[in-house]
Amino acid sequence: MPIQSLLLDAAEAHFARRGVLETRLSDIRQDVGASVGAVYHHFPNKAELYGQVWLRALTDYQDQFWTALSECADARTGIEGAVVHHLDWVSIHRDRAAILSAPRPPAVDQRVHDKNAAFFRQVTHWWRVHEHYGTVRRLGFDVLYALWLGPAQEYSRHWLAGSMTTEPAAVAPELARAAWMSLRTQE
Repeated sequence: MPIQSLLLDAAEAHFARRGVLETRLSDIRQDVGASVGAVYHHFPNKAELYGQVWLRALTDYQDQFWTALSECADARTGIEGAVVHHLDWVSIHRDRAAILSAPRPPAVDQRVHDKNAAFFRQVTHWWRVHEHYGTVRRLGFDVLYALWLGPAQEYSRHWLAGSMTTEPAAVAPELARAAWMSLRTQE
């Protein structure tokens, strides 16, 4: 495995468990067995390393979310499946979820903006197709997002912080049903 990937993996674990401020580059370097020069060759400073870890987590989450959503032909399956996917992803990728729950690093603003714009265009297009057929409510994206994934994200944050003990994947069916009930067109 390339040294850059090893450094990202080690950094992800340290940042997720100790936070950015408490993590030292020397700890990451020692975990990997890399020289000081190797670390600085790939990452000029800790902020850039954290930015790369954060972007990698975001990319992984968004790619997997879109794959799960795009395979769903009907609105209910997509809405519920996206919530289940979100909570499963948090359970499986606890360190990455912790990274994404932390403040966004300032060094990644334009890269995050571009990545998010493309992701949200895809998700919005998927939504608007189902909205057009009258299956889901016509909502602005901010409200739609809050109703769809807000409870799942809030539960995930509490679980990551240790104040919830039940794994997110275990509560996924109930939160998925609640999302569908709040977003479907009322009959």
